[in-house]
Amino acid sequence: MRRKAVAAVSRRELLVMVVVAGGLWMVLSATWVMLPFRLLVTLVHEANHAVAAEIVGGDVHYVIVNEHGGGLTAWDYDGQPSDTAVLFVASAGYVGTAVIGALLIEGAARLRRGRVAAIALAATIAAIGLAWVPWRVDPGPFAAAGTGSDSGDGRFTVLVCCLAIAALVGIAFQPSVRLRRLSITALATTLCLAAVDDLREVLDWSSRGGHSDAAIAAEFSPLSSWMWAGVWLLVGLGACALGLWSALSGDRSTDGSSAPSELPLLNDPSADPKTRMP
Repeated sequence: MRRKAVAAVSRRELLVMVVVAGGLWMVLSATWVMLPFRLLVTLVHEANHAVAAEIVGGDVHYVIVNEHGGGLTAWDYDGQPSDTAVLFVASAGYVGTAVIGALLIEGAARLRRGRVAAIALAATIAAIGLAWVPWRVDPGPFAAAGTGSDSGDGRFTVLVCCLAIAALVGIAFQPSVRLRRLSITALATTLCLAAVDDLREVLDWSSRGGHSDAAIAAEFSPLSSWMWAGVWLLVGLGACALGLWSALSGDRSTDGSSAPSELPLLNDPSADPKTRMP
């Protein structure tokens, strides 16, 4: 039995989903309603730090999030890490989250059924949990004071990972294609907007001398923390805008239906049996 073809996401449908998801985030981002999304954004942010640390040869001890929406990645380096390595790891959190959000927006438009994207997200979170999330952690007094973390956040992060995986698998295997598209687009938009919103806050903190990833980057470069926050903000905005532009500029019809087949040429004698030569 042949599977029924599914139309690509139309520009109108994609725009509506992005605008609605973006509006909900801007209105409700500070409320408990958006806490699950905030925790997912923080998990992605911290995992980006961990991936960057592994790339530069570091040893990642753990990745955790806490019930307040904060997070912490602990890593070290065999010897003294180079300034470039520290800057790369510090930049990966916010910029990486915006880039992943942009790629997901593009994927939501290209992957017609949305199932692959949902399963890929679930597998990624499972990999993060297995690789870097311990059952118990000791964040230390300085990190605990700066991030709000405590020794129970390992167990809390395991719970967050399990619930996120269950939700994504449920989305992947429920029968509505439209709901899958909506869910992936909402997650992608949330990642983009949360990364940009967080960077805006970091820019404010940095201008007042607060501790952040930008402050860490400033210790290893001539740029100040607010300059780093500004650079990351511009890169994040650019990545999100590029992802949305790429999704909207795809070769799709305005109503999501497939393009009409090519009409026969009027001067082609084989187009109409009545005009064929004997």
